[in-house]
Amino acid sequence: TSLNSIGEMHSPENGNHSSHSAAMTTSPAKSLRYPFKVAASAGDYVVGKVNCGVDTSIDYSKKAVTGVTSNKYVTMVTKTITAFENDVVTKTKPYTAKAKPYIQPVVPYIEKAKPYAPSLAAGIAILAAIPFVFTLFVLAMITSPVWGFFALITSFIWVPLAICATIVFSFIFAIVASVGTIRYFTRPTGRAMLLKNWKKMSSTAMGQKIFYQ
Repeated sequence: TSLNSIGEMHSPENGNHSSHSAAMTTSPAKSLRYPFKVAASAGDYVVGKVNCGVDTSIDYSKKAVTGVTSNKYVTMVTKTITAFENDVVTKTKPYTAKAKPYIQPVVPYIEKAKPYAPSLAAGIAILAAIPFVFTLFVLAMITSPVWGFFALITSFIWVPLAICATIVFSFIFAIVASVGTIRYFTRPTGRAMLLKNWKKMSSTAMGQKIFYQ
C-alpha cells in the first residue's frame, strides 16, 4: 500500500502537476500521522500554485520578448546595426589582413594565458581596491564631524527608511529563496535528493514512530 508523499512535486520540463503519492512506501498497516497529512496537503497546494505561477510568468515573458523583437521598429534598428557592423568589418578587413602576420605569433601565448586570466583579473582588482578603500576610509574619518552631524539631525528620516528598506528587501529575498527552493526540488535532480533523504529519515526506528501511526 502506498503512502501520501510529503509534498507534490511539479516538473518544469513537462509542465504537469503530478502527484507522487506512491513515491514513499512502507508496510501496509502504516499511514502518515494526521499533522503530516495536513502538511502534505498544504505542500501540494503551495508547490502547485508556485510552479503554475512561475511557469505562467515565464510564458508571458517569452511572449513579450517575442512581441518586442518582432516589432517593425525594433527589426529596422536591428537591421541598421547589422548593416553598420558588416560595413565596418568590410572596411577594416584589408588592415586586419595586413596586421595578421604580426598578431598570429602572439596568439598561442594568449591561448595559454586564458585559463589564468580570471584569477589575474581578480588579483589586480583586489590590489587596486585596497588603496581605494583605504583612501575612502581616511576621507570618512576626516569629514566625520560634518557628515556625522547631518546624519544625527536627519536620523528621524533615514532611520525609519532604512528599517523599512531592510524589511522589504528581507521579504523579497525570502520569497525569491523560497520559490527557488521549490523550483529546485521539483526538478528530477532535486526530487531524487529529496526522496533519498526522506527514505533514509523515515526508515529509521525514530522516523517510523514520529511520522507513521
